[in-house]
Amino acid sequence: MKNDPKKPRKRSPVPPPGYVMGKTSYDRTAEKEKLERERQEYLRGREMVMKRITIAAGKVVMQAELNDSATARKLTEILPVEASARVWGNEIYFTVPMHAEPENAQAEAPPGTVAFWPDGDCLCVFFGQKPYSPVNVVGKLLGDPSAFAEVRDGDPVRVEAAGEATE
Repeated sequence: MKNDPKKPRKRSPVPPPGYVMGKTSYDRTAEKEKLERERQEYLRGREMVMKRITIAAGKVVMQAELNDSATARKLTEILPVEASARVWGNEIYFTVPMHAEPENAQAEAPPGTVAFWPDGDCLCVFFGQKPYSPVNVVGKLLGDPSAFAEVRDGDPVRVEAAGEATE
């Protein structure tokens, strides 16, 4: 009566080879942990270390902190930049050798804003002026923006990554 269909089959007290106690086909802990590790590695690589630049215009030297926009990243790639300042009201601006399309362009810029003007391929420092047309905000000054009121048309401007030596 070895194969009696009415009698239930006894299970062996020893699990079969390869069977892991407590694991079921629905237990995805290892997969979840692996995905979380991969996500953390990805985010670590994407962390934006706030880039700082130094803007020297005329006798004014001030640092600015850049945001994580595509335009700001493009700007850091072309540094250092030298140009001549142009003054428009309470704003200085100067041509930079790059072009960027409007990226979340703003029609308002509070004092202390550093922005790229897509229509003129210029970098702008605002200390009280409303932009002529929308600008891509790339950062903010880390000092008193009114100091830029001393800058005059034609003054030399140099923008470099913070920490670089100016000759």
